[in-house]
Amino acid sequence: MSQRLSKKDYALWIISIIAMFFIFEALGNFGNLTALSSASPISLAEKSLFRITYIAAGGVFAIFMGSLIFLSLRFRERSEVSVQRKIDYSVISLATLIVTGIVLFWFSLPYLSPNIPLVLQFNSGILISMAMFLLFALTIVLYKEYYKD
Repeated sequence: MSQRLSKKDYALWIISIIAMFFIFEALGNFGNLTALSSASPISLAEKSLFRITYIAAGGVFAIFMGSLIFLSLRFRERSEVSVQRKIDYSVISLATLIVTGIVLFWFSLPYLSPNIPLVLQFNSGILISMAMFLLFALTIVLYKEYYKD
């Protein structure tokens, strides 16, 4: 593969930067701060300053993430040999992570109550610690499976 970028590559690079900019801006409501709903002069000034800062941060984010995505896809290493895997660890880990996420969400629901017993806090902390350890173990397994030394 050639290491030089063609005009098509530059066009895709610009498109990825523009897409990241619009995604960032759309997620932040294009810098409109709804928390400052009053029409006082100070809140209007803060609103306009926040919008300018948010758009500038969106530009920096778009250049960084758009370039990162484009360059990682453009210069990724391609292997010519396809390796047959007996066990697909990603399916196993994804199912385990979904179940773990549901369990963690279920056990974190009592934290929304203002009156939480200390025993419940301790038990939930233990369960969350075990789930984090499980996530760490699955990450190691996937790393060792897909990135063999």
